[in-house]
Amino acid sequence: MRDTLSLANFNIKNPKLGLIAFPLGKAGSKPLLNLVKLLSEFSNEIYVISGGEALKSLELLKSVYVINITHRVGLNIFTRIINYVRTEFLFLRRLIAIFKGIDVFVFSIGGESLLLPMIFLKLLRKKVIVMPGGVATKVYARRKDPLVKLLSLMITFNLNIADKLVIYSPHLLTESGWRRYLNKVNFSHEHSVDFRAFKIMKKIYERGNIIGYIGRLSAEKGILNLIKAYPLVLEKSKTILMVCGEGNLTSQIKKLVKTDGISEYVKIMGWISHQDLPKYLNEMKILVLPSFTEGLPNIMLEAMACGTPVLATPVGAIPDVIKDGETGFLLKSNDPKHIAERIVELLNKPELLEKVSINAYNYVRENFSFEKTLDAWRKILSEL
Repeated sequence: MRDTLSLANFNIKNPKLGLIAFPLGKAGSKPLLNLVKLLSEFSNEIYVISGGEALKSLELLKSVYVINITHRVGLNIFTRIINYVRTEFLFLRRLIAIFKGIDVFVFSIGGESLLLPMIFLKLLRKKVIVMPGGVATKVYARRKDPLVKLLSLMITFNLNIADKLVIYSPHLLTESGWRRYLNKVNFSHEHSVDFRAFKIMKKIYERGNIIGYIGRLSAEKGILNLIKAYPLVLEKSKTILMVCGEGNLTSQIKKLVKTDGISEYVKIMGWISHQDLPKYLNEMKILVLPSFTEGLPNIMLEAMACGTPVLATPVGAIPDVIKDGETGFLLKSNDPKHIAERIVELLNKPELLEKVSINAYNYVRENFSFEKTLDAWRKILSEL
């Protein structure tokens, strides 16, 4: 990178940044938009190479040039491999066309598994930051992806040759087994909360007994365990479970709800637009995130900003934010019986819920402002 970066006086003249993310669905819209907005504070020109529905969130941003990649999902292991190799070459082709004027490339949101683009850029001595959104290999394993071992090797190779590794938190660094990269690790994220939109509109005691889940309906999120827990919850407390999101488990969830005879109490809401999320969060008494693996869930921070207590598994960066009984609640496991017991227990402790609601709001306001995130990224870029 040009010698115009300094930690004391961060100033770049017309820099160019490249962002490489694997083609993303709707669930990737918010993290992608957050990261691009963040990088825009340091760059007058950003090239985003990605694909999928998430790119729609970038349409109105100035000085952001989107290069669209179409990824085909194969129906079997053979077509999966063929299509993945095809996608790697599509990324490589786009990089060859634009790489010369770009100072730093950031691989994030699935981009950490792209081998050919990484090798190409490092052979040309380009500066590369890898920012995993979580432990991708755990996601692939939970989905029973037949390519999990191959993808794991590719990610490990990329982490080894990257110049910088940006990790959400110390807990995630330990959980992922990436401590061997400590000499090039910085702790930061792309998250910031719009506190004008995400705020407390209803106090906890003003809300009904509504338990919420907001997120992708896929295996690694533990949503099936929450659905299986709900008949046990209903034995002790007649509450409503509001499930917001979409994914490949949607039909299975609907079938399970019908089979268990709990359709009256479980509302499958489908995809909720980001602008409507504050309204839904302010109706929930508890938001449950029973994930098997996570990075740093944006919905957790937005719930906290709305004063909605979060009950989550201690995975990824979650334990660095959620302190049990203080800023939220932690599950010992996502076993359905345990989930049910914790939900019932917390519903019977309204004073504790009220205390945690206020603590969570104060914590996220203090620690997840846009300015704090900018300061962390100034340091990362200056060290390059």
